[in-house]
Amino acid sequence: MKKFLLLTLLFVASFSLSYAQSKVEKEAAAQVLYEKAKAALESKDFVIVPDRYGTVGTNTDDSNFLSYEAAEFVYLQGSIVCNNGYTNRATVNSFEQKIDKKGNITVIMQISGSQITARIEISVRKGSNYADVIVTPSKGETKIFSGEVVPKSQAKYYKRPNVI
Repeated sequence: MKKFLLLTLLFVASFSLSYAQSKVEKEAAAQVLYEKAKAALESKDFVIVPDRYGTVGTNTDDSNFLSYEAAEFVYLQGSIVCNNGYTNRATVNSFEQKIDKKGNITVIMQISGSQITARIEISVRKGSNYADVIVTPSKGETKIFSGEVVPKSQAKYYKRPNVI
């Protein structure tokens, strides 16, 4: 009986120790992703491919994306991201990045292009690289989607050749 109790106690202790280690490892991995996303946002060289849009939609098409490239242009492509089927190139008129006391990042951009003029708001919570994005065009419907912020060099997305 004592052996069984001792064995059970040993098993519970080892399980709780491994659970604590895995939790710490997960938090450390999430922090690394957050730091990568933060650096990509600051360098203005990132891509967000939506995996969710609206309240119930899921996206599996990598030709829907928002990218900031060459620290000058924002590209919006796909009906989830903008109100047309083109690859829209827009100039960034203003870019403001804020980090609150908790470490959450908010980026607000004003963009203008031949097919779209909009306000883009990107929110990333501390400890994650997952962003909530709101694209509010001057004409048309507001688009809301979520996806991971990744550096452009690591992103998997399909940019159509018909950039306007």
